[in-house]
Amino acid sequence: MKTNNYKLMIENIIKELRKFSDDIMTLNPPVNTELIVKFEKKYQLELPNDYKYLLSQFNGITLMGDEVLGITFSNYGYDLASTYEFEHFNVQIPQFDYLIPFSPDGRGNFYCFDTSKKTNNGNSCKIVFWCSNHEYSETDEPEITHDNLSDCISECIIGWTLEDYNYDGSRKVTCNG
Repeated sequence: MKTNNYKLMIENIIKELRKFSDDIMTLNPPVNTELIVKFEKKYQLELPNDYKYLLSQFNGITLMGDEVLGITFSNYGYDLASTYEFEHFNVQIPQFDYLIPFSPDGRGNFYCFDTSKKTNNGNSCKIVFWCSNHEYSETDEPEITHDNLSDCISECIIGWTLEDYNYDGSRKVTCNG
């Protein structure tokens, strides 16, 4: 019944993102769907539908330095394909195969899609936070932070920005008293 609910959730996120000034936010052009297919085939993973829908609108988002990676190209040199490759094959403590790092925290850690834990009628994945210097195990898995991509963007990209900044990028005035 609610099979397209994830699209509505992403559309609501996009509406909120469009309120921000272009001076502090970048919405990259949509991705060529062939790149999605190529990524999924190469790593034998299926990207969540909510993320694929976001990519059909914008191949990555950056808001005041926080970002959701696109399949290719990013303002800071990150993209999903090269980040997945690096975090799974070129680090001392590699990520689990079923994790897809899509949002860096700037300190070497990532919010990741946990493709082993589907949500939203299979259209989304649980989001976990991967600390790159922690050695996880079957009994000590990364912390689940959100049920889906929309919740993660809403809190970590939009919400945390609005705690200190206005939509135009100016700092919020707070009263200490």
